[in-house]
Amino acid sequence: MREIFDQDRAMTLGAVKQATGVLAILFLVLAVFAILSGLGQIFSGHIIHGIGRILASLAGLGFLYLTIRLLAEILAALHRLNDRLSIVGDDLRARRVSSPPTPSSENTKV
Repeated sequence: MREIFDQDRAMTLGAVKQATGVLAILFLVLAVFAILSGLGQIFSGHIIHGIGRILASLAGLGFLYLTIRLLAEILAALHRLNDRLSIVGDDLRARRVSSPPTPSSENTKV
């Protein structure tokens, strides 16, 4: 995955975690507004509608947050896997110079 503003750089794992944290704060603010809206409905006399609105809003926001959180965890796992595969690939591509076998001391005795 690439950075949003610099397409030449790969996105870091910290940026993914930070974006998930910002999204969690946004969903928390939306949940507070949903609860306040539901309480407004309850205090205006529409008790069933207000409770339903609170429950539906919290269920919808919870579903969206869990979905995005799981996708972020999958992205983080793929990021770690890509790092490990690049290390293994570098090791496989590196030319290893094997030293010639040294004669043992038994063969050199006359």
